Amino acid sequence: MDSRKHLPAVILLSVVFVALAVLCIILAPKTMEAYDVLNVEKNATPTPTADNRNMLAVTPDPNATPAPTMLVLKIGVEGDQVERLQERLKKLGYYTGEVDGQFGQGTAEAVMLFQTQHGIAADGLAGEETRNLLYSESAQIFVPTPVPTSTPSVLTMGDDHDGVRAAQQRLKDLGYLEGAVDGDFGAGTKSAVMWFQRQNGLEEDGVIGGNTMALLFSQEAPAAVPTPTPDPNAMPILVNKTHPVEDDYKPSDLVNMRSFMPSDLIYVKGSECEGDRTAATALIEMLKAAKEDGITGWQLNAGYRSIRYQQSLMDDKVAGYMERNPSWSRSKAKSAASQTVAEPGTSEHHTGLAFDVTARGADAFIGTPQQKWLAKNCWDYGFIIRYQEDKEDITGFVAECWHIRYVGVQHSVPMRDKNLCLEEYLGEVD
Repeated sequence: MDSRKHLPAVILLSVVFVALAVLCIILAPKTMEAYDVLNVEKNATPTPTADNRNMLAVTPDPNATPAPTMLVLKIGVEGDQVERLQERLKKLGYYTGEVDGQFGQGTAEAVMLFQTQHGIAADGLAGEETRNLLYSESAQIFVPTPVPTSTPSVLTMGDDHDGVRAAQQRLKDLGYLEGAVDGDFGAGTKSAVMWFQRQNGLEEDGVIGGNTMALLFSQEAPAAVPTPTPDPNAMPILVNKTHPVEDDYKPSDLVNMRSFMPSDLIYVKGSECEGDRTAATALIEMLKAAKEDGITGWQLNAGYRSIRYQQSLMDDKVAGYMERNPSWSRSKAKSAASQTVAEPGTSEHHTGLAFDVTARGADAFIGTPQQKWLAKNCWDYGFIIRYQEDKEDITGFVAECWHIRYVGVQHSVPMRDKNLCLEEYLGEVD
């Protein structure tokens, strides 16, 4: 009884087993084919495996600060790095512009000068190599090229850097500069430059431009030829209406008075005013003494005058008289003008030894503290009051308390003590 009850279940299992067997027989070829493809691909591309042995070596340190990449400074860049660059270039003499933190054409040219002098590719870009050298102790000061270019470097009054220092050293080596080599382009340096220019036929402007720079740093630059020291026993030169100078006369050792004279001692009216070096030096000593006595506020109105300039002064004076006096002839106007203005060739200003000094801001010089001090003390420093009130018939000019003339102490003191004008002292009186 019991075996008959389980017969349907056995039959069902048998049917399922047979169905599965048939299915395996059908799918077996496809499964084997897929397995073979899998093995081919597996052998062609190995499965990568992770290697954790060096994991600590490549893990970044969160506390480490990476080294910054140096920014290349070039035209258009602005900021503190550019300002620092400009300051360093200026200190070494390559840059003469304004330190403003703006990288412009002038800064690029300064960088190129630095690169050229140091053998670096002169591209005007301040990269790592250029700046490392620029800020190092190996950085050289600027040495101007002796060959002029279309846009030469220019050194002028007020410049203060090592480029000036190089020029000063060259002027000193050649005998033109007596002062310190300090990189400061002051009055002494300008005077030396003018001497160099005058001796070598260059434009005498006191500026080291292209032509002056080229000759100064060339091997052909001539040494200074000193001006002969005046003979203390020689008598002063006399220039008046009967003793004119030659038409081509010009003193050999003139200095620019505005640059030569200390500005705290005297104001020089006119940037082109000149004077004899020896006389100008004596004038400085006299004004220092006046300052010690509490007398300041001096003004220099005139120094050396060329014959051409003296002619223009005479012409203007004559024209003024004729305009104010329509009935006057030119001869009469000229006769009147000659009482205060010398004929060309007869003026003491042609010598460079005469100066017109006044009190700055005063309407008139006579009666001022400066005029009183000058009349009493100028003799002790080699100067005379050239045209005095009691000597007008001899000198041929009305008195001028502001007109002083350098003759040297060995002559000025005896002239004061004996109350002699220059004509009397030299025996040139009829």
